[in-house]
Amino acid sequence: MIKKLITFAIGIVVIYLGFVLPALSAQDSTRIIAVSAKEAADLIEKHNGDNDFAILDIRTPGEFQSGHLPDAILVDFYSQTFADQLNRLDKKKTYLVYCRTGNRSTSSLSLFKKLKFEKIYHMSTGISGWKSQDLPVIK
Repeated sequence: MIKKLITFAIGIVVIYLGFVLPALSAQDSTRIIAVSAKEAADLIEKHNGDNDFAILDIRTPGEFQSGHLPDAILVDFYSQTFADQLNRLDKKKTYLVYCRTGNRSTSSLSLFKKLKFEKIYHMSTGISGWKSQDLPVIK
């Protein structure tokens, strides 16, 4: 009887390890890496010409027009279609995401996870940190 219980328990553990754990880890497969403005600049330089890398500015259109990172794509955090716009992006690409100070971009990270993006670099100081390092902006 004890042998049967042990065999049964081992079977349950094997099933749990084989099916449940991989499913749980797949739910949180988005890699999010916080970077400083300087690290973001280095990352942009490293990925220059790389079609699998994109920069997302999630500020408002007015903020974007006042100055943005070179080659940045505007996706307005406050837009009613923000989630839909993100969902249309290629989730296999690597993205550098920023806003003004890091608050909106921090709030957006859970959505990137939910939408199963593979790799997100988060410039946690936003464009304010970028400008404080005298890095170039496009107007």
